[in-house]
Amino acid sequence: VGGRHAIVETEGNNAAAVANHGVAAIGGGNVGVAAATSTLGITSPLVAKWKQIKTSPSATAGHRFCHVSVVYDDSMYVFGGYDGSNRLNDFIKFDFAVDDLTCDIPPSTLLSDLRSFLYDEQFSDVTFIVEDQPVHAHKIMLMRCSYFRAMFTGEMMESNQSTIRLEMVQHPVFLSVLEYLYTDKLTIPLEHAMELFEAADLFDISRLKSMCERRMLESITIENAASIFHAADLHSAKTLRGKALKYILAHFESVSKTHAFEEMARGNVELVVEILRSR
Repeated sequence: VGGRHAIVETEGNNAAAVANHGVAAIGGGNVGVAAATSTLGITSPLVAKWKQIKTSPSATAGHRFCHVSVVYDDSMYVFGGYDGSNRLNDFIKFDFAVDDLTCDIPPSTLLSDLRSFLYDEQFSDVTFIVEDQPVHAHKIMLMRCSYFRAMFTGEMMESNQSTIRLEMVQHPVFLSVLEYLYTDKLTIPLEHAMELFEAADLFDISRLKSMCERRMLESITIENAASIFHAADLHSAKTLRGKALKYILAHFESVSKTHAFEEMARGNVELVVEILRSR
């Protein structure tokens, strides 16, 4: 269950196959009447890639089929078979280790390592107070963001403070901002997409802002279209603004009756005028 299967195409019939430490080997066989082969292929089932094993003439097993192969202690032993003319009773050993000049490379742990630093007090050199809750961070990770780079390297009073109070962002939203800055990845909850979009604009994180735009466009509805259009206009998100406007124009009769549309009209009547003129 959950494994990967691949059809391995081999030339001929009656080949022998064995497995050794997750690697499969197939050898010999016949491609016609009395036409034996001595081909040996080896593969890893995880990637389903085969390669021809080349050996010196003195070490090559003769052409054969209907033979027996077994693996023991990193070697393959071949016995007997038929070469098209004679029945064979030789006993041959193939050493996998001789031709195996590869080694496994563990997967990268960089992303998980960086994620482990999130909110970790150890080695933290700055603490933010957001909605009266402390959030430990590392300046070097925040330097990806021009807002924090200016805060820590400029003449702002925060440059010499180890504890900084942030009043303009909600605690869960700020945690998401930090996760993005530390890992360059973020799953954006729909319920926080708008607030995170506004925070990304505030902190001048353009890629995160675009990610939020996409998330909102994926979830645009009759009920929230006006809110998205209003926010896009407020934060100069041209792509989001244009697509939200098209959606509103396509569903104007329904969108114009929503609470979000009324709120937009109260906040910026010029947007309503623009919509009406665009119809």
